[in-house]
Amino acid sequence: MDAQQQERQVRLARNQSLFRTVNEEIERIPRADWSGAYAELVCECARQDCIEKLQVTSPEYESIRGTPTHFVVQQGHVVPDIERIVESNDRFVVVEKFEAAGATAELLSPR
Repeated sequence: MDAQQQERQVRLARNQSLFRTVNEEIERIPRADWSGAYAELVCECARQDCIEKLQVTSPEYESIRGTPTHFVVQQGHVVPDIERIVESNDRFVVVEKFEAAGATAELLSPR
């Protein structure tokens, strides 16, 4: 991987980590019980202009967040040169960062 590719991977992972931080704050909002209900989270994709919302339960999100290189994104928002799909359903896709993007995601994980 050349320096330009590595820089791009780091930049895109930083974008996604920002959206992940937003979702961490959304998840902290007190709810009576949303263990089975859907929370409306923001897409954690690399697109800076993305405003898509995702329906995710708290247990689903906790499972995704259990791995610092995993992000929840909208179908069609996967960037194959920095991430691979590890899970998919009709509401969202879970991607895993690798190489420089993965290392950056781990460093920026708020947990």
